[in-house]
Amino acid sequence: YRHLDGLAGALCGGLQAAFDRAGAPARVQRAGNLFSVFMTADPVADYDAARRQDTAAYARFFHAMLDRGVYLPPSGFEAWFVSIVHTDAEVDRVLAAAGEAAKVAAAGRQPSTR
Repeated sequence: YRHLDGLAGALCGGLQAAFDRAGAPARVQRAGNLFSVFMTADPVADYDAARRQDTAAYARFFHAMLDRGVYLPPSGFEAWFVSIVHTDAEVDRVLAAAGEAAKVAAAGRQPSTR
C-alpha cells in the first residue's frame, strides 16, 4: 500500500501541476490510490459541486489523452485507480501526456486529429 500511495501521490501531484501550468481550472482529489479529476477551481465535496464542473473541458482533456495513448475514465464523474502493476514509468507516461492535454482542456478547443 505504501508503494500504491506513493504512485498515486506522484500522479495526482503531477496532474494538478499540469493543470496549473496550463491555466486549466481543475481539482485532483485523492483518497489512497483512488482519485478524481474535476474540471473546476472550486472545492468538490458533494454531487452538487461535482455537477458544476466544466464537463466539456474534461471531454477535451479525455480525448487529448486518448490521442496520446492514455486511456482514462470517460467521465469527470468517475474515479481513477492506481494498481499494483503500475510503475514509475507508467506514471511518467501519463504525466507527459497530461502536460499537453491540460493545455487542450484550458484552450477550449478540440484536440488535434489522430
